[in-house]
Amino acid sequence: MNKILIYGIGNPFRCDDTVGIKVVEVLKEKIKKPHITVKSGSIDGLVMLDEIIDYDEVIVVDSIKTKDGTPGDMYKINIDPCNIPTSLSASHGIDFVTALNMGKRMGYTMPKSIAIYAIEIHDNTSFSEECTEVVQKSIPEVVKKIIEELEKQTMNTK
Repeated sequence: MNKILIYGIGNPFRCDDTVGIKVVEVLKEKIKKPHITVKSGSIDGLVMLDEIIDYDEVIVVDSIKTKDGTPGDMYKINIDPCNIPTSLSASHGIDFVTALNMGKRMGYTMPKSIAIYAIEIHDNTSFSEECTEVVQKSIPEVVKKIIEELEKQTMNTK
C-alpha cells in the first residue's frame, strides 16, 4: 500500500481561507486506514516540506481565488514531482512549489504523486472562523471526490 498524506491548509481565522482545514476535519472522521494520514497544518512551504517527505502520495486541500471563478467550485491540479511548475504560487510565505523544488534539490524522498484540490472562495479577508455559506456547502462534495479518488486508487492496486 502506498503511504498517503492528505494535508489541509489555510488560515483558520480568514473566513473562506479555512476551507482546506474544514475539509480535512471531515476526512479525519471518515478515513481510518493505517496507510493514510489526514492532518491540517502550517501554510508555510518549508513546514509543509517536512510533512510530505517520505510519503508516496500527497493530497493538498486549499482555497483558491481566481479572476472569474464561482465560489464553491473545486479544481483538481495534478503536479508531476519530476517536472514541478514554477508558475504556481501561494499567498502564504514560501510557497509549496518552491518548497518542493528545494526538497528535490536537497535529495529528500519526495512523493511520486501530488494532487491539489483547490476550492474557489469568495472571502479571504474577513475575520471569521466560518466559511461563507456557498463555500461551506461545497465541503461535502469535495470530501466525496477525495474519498472516491482514494477508493479508485485502492481498486487499481489490487
